[in-house]
Amino acid sequence: MDINALQTLLFVPANRPERFDKALASGADAIIIDLEDAVPAAEKDAACTNLSGWLDKQPPNSVLVRINGTGSPWFTQDCSLCRSPAVAAIVVPKAEDPEALKELAHITEKPLLPFVESALAFTRLNEIAAASGVARLLFGKLDLALDLGMDYPPPAGEPLDESAFLFARSQLVMCSRVHGLAAPLDAIYTAIHDPKGLTAYARQGMRLGFGGFLLIHPAQVAPAQQALAPTSAQISWARHILEAEQRVKGAVVAVSGNMVDTPVMARARRIMESASGMLK
Repeated sequence: MDINALQTLLFVPANRPERFDKALASGADAIIIDLEDAVPAAEKDAACTNLSGWLDKQPPNSVLVRINGTGSPWFTQDCSLCRSPAVAAIVVPKAEDPEALKELAHITEKPLLPFVESALAFTRLNEIAAASGVARLLFGKLDLALDLGMDYPPPAGEPLDESAFLFARSQLVMCSRVHGLAAPLDAIYTAIHDPKGLTAYARQGMRLGFGGFLLIHPAQVAPAQQALAPTSAQISWARHILEAEQRVKGAVVAVSGNMVDTPVMARARRIMESASGMLK
């Protein structure tokens, strides 16, 4: 599994083993089996035991696992479970301590995907991104909203206004770039059966520079993948840009009344490459 190439990651509760194979067949790039928030405390030991047996039957590097936090009673057993060859990487909740991340990577010998989801984590973002073993950053907006006392999520039926998270999301993108990490993965979209809303949310994340999305239901996989594909308008625009580039051999040129220079041409090439990749 190429952690850097993942774009759609689907959560599945660790206490629902009947869903594991269905999640693998959902079309998502990878699944995250969740031992943390999705599992009640009374079921965590059993979930860990059952998951361990299931992992023994899986091919190497086939799934990701979200463990319980370092201060929890289940942390040690979760770390032991993650030594399984089937575990490609560990999703770390509420990551705030860069030294703890380094130690976890050393103990498990697995890449880490830390959730950045608190004010303290954002103040230590550079140190977290630079910690040895960290492969990619994840955004946890629900815990961040709770930590900051934000008015989110809204009551059912009211629109999901994501503008309050713009600063936090942009910080993740910028920091990942500075530290040479793959583009971060954006937070979940909480409305399960709202494909149009999910597609719009995902495209906003792509405009900000996110490289993929966390999903909570198989019904979200197709809309997320649709959002990842360049639109017909983007492809048409890119073709016009690249045709102009060929005429002027890379010089600055006006296309449809807009200046086009080297970065714009590079963006057009990226769109066409992405469109070509989607067809393979």
